[in-house]
Amino acid sequence: MKFYVGSLVLAAVAFFSSCGTDETTAVSPIPPLVNQDTVAAGSIPSLDSSLNAGTSVFQEPHAPGFNPCQFNFGAAWSALHEEADFYRGLDYIAVWLGDNDFYNAFEARMVETAVSIKATPMIYAYVIAEFGKDHGLEDCDMVKAEVTHCTHGAGIIREYFNDSILYRYEQYAAGLRDQVESNLELDPNTFESIWLIEPDFYQYSQSSSLQRAASKQSEQVGGGIPDAEMGFYFSQIVGVIKKYLPAAKIAIDISPWIKDKLAWYSNFDLGQVDYASTSGGRTTAGSAYIRGREATWAEMFGLLGKPVLADAGYDAGGVGTGHAKVWDLPENINARIADGVVGVMQMDAENGYPARADSIRSQLLVNYPWCQQ
Repeated sequence: MKFYVGSLVLAAVAFFSSCGTDETTAVSPIPPLVNQDTVAAGSIPSLDSSLNAGTSVFQEPHAPGFNPCQFNFGAAWSALHEEADFYRGLDYIAVWLGDNDFYNAFEARMVETAVSIKATPMIYAYVIAEFGKDHGLEDCDMVKAEVTHCTHGAGIIREYFNDSILYRYEQYAAGLRDQVESNLELDPNTFESIWLIEPDFYQYSQSSSLQRAASKQSEQVGGGIPDAEMGFYFSQIVGVIKKYLPAAKIAIDISPWIKDKLAWYSNFDLGQVDYASTSGGRTTAGSAYIRGREATWAEMFGLLGKPVLADAGYDAGGVGTGHAKVWDLPENINARIADGVVGVMQMDAENGYPARADSIRSQLLVNYPWCQQ
């Protein structure tokens, strides 16, 4: 088992050194991976102490674009809403990417719109799963499905990772770079986007397959991918993205149902990672738990030492469930800010969401330790 605690802290300090209002801002290191005894005991480090130390501040006047020193509001890019005014005033726009062999016009229109309103593009990089769907696989949470990512996904990775899956990543990253440089006339080496790498990445692993077998669920045919290899695949994906987009920020997926979280995440070079992100859309803004009773927001922040990105407004199979209004309540958001959450993406945002977000910002207590003066 390998740990990257040193690189995690150094990367966190380097990334967040630009937060705050001036060049003299002091950056507090983000906590490293905690030990398993701490996790088991439930005493996960949180941010409550800093918020209750008498130094809490309301979020400063809003500046467009994603900023880890503020709470950020985002919405999914939708074919029903491709007009810039629907998103104007939000901090980021998100798109699910992975179902083509090329960077297509739908994704390009999202990036163009984001740039026009000074929002940050966010990419849900769902390439392995979408490639699996091209080969007849269903999401694991589709109840009646027999051939899923949890039964045949590992086989897809074994057979197609280098010549098809990694190829798609290369096409997407190269396509976005070309758009930024040629069409938008911006410097692709400094252009910032956020890539959420492979929601439900854990489902293809050996640990996941054994965990499912122990609970008498379907397991991977031929066994799951060894966990250490999954970390290597992750690094290769990041390498391709960074090759074309050096300023891209990377998020690692949070799967609350992972049995041994410390062991799983120790397989990844967290020095490559800027954020931790949820997927599944059923996050609970008003609860300490992300969803169900399997992991808390504070636990994942304490374990990974990475600011957390939440999402909401969709269910199994990506079906929209409407605007998640629990994420519009300042008291809920303030509680999650205390747990290290820095933003929420609404998959099914309502009209007028930017104005609503603007009215919420003035009520938020934002005092992230990595941005303290």
